[in-house]
Amino acid sequence: MDDHINVGHPFYFPTQVVMVDDDPDFLDGVSLMLDKNLSYRLFQSASEALDYVNKSHQQVSLLERCYSNYKTGPQESDSLSHVDIGKLHKEIFNSARFQTSATVVVDYSMPEMNGLEFLMGLKNPFIKKVLLTGQADMELAIKAFNKQLIDQYIDKHDPRLKQILNSTISVFSEQYFRSSYKLITDPIIANNHDAFLVDARFQEYFRDIRLKTDCVEYYMIDHPQAGYLMLDAHGKRRVMLIYSEKALANHAQHLKEMNASENLIREVSRGESIPTFDVMDEGLNADHSFIKISEKHYHPGIKVSSVKNYFVTLLSEENLPDIYKGNIIPYADFLENNSLNREILH
Repeated sequence: MDDHINVGHPFYFPTQVVMVDDDPDFLDGVSLMLDKNLSYRLFQSASEALDYVNKSHQQVSLLERCYSNYKTGPQESDSLSHVDIGKLHKEIFNSARFQTSATVVVDYSMPEMNGLEFLMGLKNPFIKKVLLTGQADMELAIKAFNKQLIDQYIDKHDPRLKQILNSTISVFSEQYFRSSYKLITDPIIANNHDAFLVDARFQEYFRDIRLKTDCVEYYMIDHPQAGYLMLDAHGKRRVMLIYSEKALANHAQHLKEMNASENLIREVSRGESIPTFDVMDEGLNADHSFIKISEKHYHPGIKVSSVKNYFVTLLSEENLPDIYKGNIIPYADFLENNSLNREILH
């Protein structure tokens, strides 16, 4: 992903790169250059690859599950859209999510169809298109790039091919999410009242946490509080809960009104203790177990300083709400079990 963060993704999971070249020796060689944690498919047959890619993006059900649009009047512009953040995380139960083709890398000179013909046959307009060329095809590739028919061209004989290829795939994976899920991500970003999605310093902090916890996929959540569900490659789950300074102050005031213990009020006011339950629950009172047995329902907080301060806590797997539990196929298992990742399909 980009080193400089302007706007955070509401969700992210590893995608797949498809490589097409009629030369099996080249495919064998380039596969050894790819990041070991990358999901990829190798095709010697352009027609087989085209059929695979055009079917792969249909396997992701995020948009259908989370986005809805309602007509509010007779005009075309009379409509309201709604994104259900609470359903984003259910993508972890979609076993086909890692087969989403985000980037296609294709050789220009192939007997069945040339690379441009292949790329023009892709049905998903958001897939990032990379054309591999030799010196003889370079001028044609430049023209295709200038006409925005492709997103990148790479000289397949470039001595820096490994570095260029992996860097391009990483950047394009992020761009794929930004473009292909705009109907979901744009409304979430616009309505993120706590603004952590557009807070560069907070997003830098979140990136550091992902690196420290080996997180490979994450999903924004709204229960019991705004935050993220994070998973590592082996499916280990964590939840980050995020409170704005104002939200935590409001909860501290509510605790005062309930005559909660002075110690709890003080720790919440300082951001040292973070509630791990829905603080807006109308049934919350001084006799509730959340308050009476606070040590079980408040976790240590961390302050993230920015223009707007945030307070976060990380819940380990044993403390997760039940809705985030359940059997899944982790990314590591997908890579190990999907032996086709390492074969050339003719």
